[in-house]
Amino acid sequence: SDLAQGNLVKAFGAGMFVFPHGIHVDKDGNVWITDGTPPGEPKGGHIVVKFSPEGEVLLVLGEKGVPGNDEKHFNQPSDVVTNDAGDIFVADGHGGETNSRIVKFDKTGKFLRQWGHQATKQETDAGAPGAFAQVVHCITLSNAGLVYVCDRQGDRVQVFDKMGKFQRNIWIRTGTPTLPDPRGTAWWVGFSRDREQKFMYVMNGRNEQVHILDHASGTILSSFGRPGHQAGNFTHGHTLTGDSSGNLYVAETDTGRRIQKFRIVE
Repeated sequence: SDLAQGNLVKAFGAGMFVFPHGIHVDKDGNVWITDGTPPGEPKGGHIVVKFSPEGEVLLVLGEKGVPGNDEKHFNQPSDVVTNDAGDIFVADGHGGETNSRIVKFDKTGKFLRQWGHQATKQETDAGAPGAFAQVVHCITLSNAGLVYVCDRQGDRVQVFDKMGKFQRNIWIRTGTPTLPDPRGTAWWVGFSRDREQKFMYVMNGRNEQVHILDHASGTILSSFGRPGHQAGNFTHGHTLTGDSSGNLYVAETDTGRRIQKFRIVE
């Protein structure tokens, strides 16, 4: 859609997906989509697709309709991101009996490495590195090249370097007193557009709020949103992203079914 008006400019990929979940636009304008699979849907999903800006399929990772946990298969991939070198990072696993890992490929789709595993209750409580409570819900990169991963039911964002070495936890403890949090707080992550990315944005689908954090410390500075259907409310607030002007866009799924645009106020 046109950023100013929200008018539809182009559409592609109709009929290709059963559970499109993550979207990423790389530095060349190519569009990446992850396709999971809803319960009882054995005919598709488990793939990551790269489109040209015009909608031509350039690359497919995984095998459509075939789940797995090896170098050539996914099990409900949630999100994808690429760096300037073209390396591909996939958050693989949307809870239940799926995977709990990050998978890294080179720009041609060659498998390079993976990290992460299903957390025990003790690992979730301790914030253990690379242990994901349930849904590995989002993945993004900072300007410093670090990898940020939503450990949704662990109520935290885990940060790694590009080789998978754990760096730190950023906790979003606004959910249940004990973990894992059945709905989870850490749904999606974005950053302010300044070079240092002073602020970090987290979509909290449990509380239907967007949190604005001090990126360096991980402290929540302010929040906006509440459950509902009015302007500024969220119903199944799910993902977020920003534009070059610093505006923030929040997508609501399920019964929300809309995108809201916000201007960050100094």
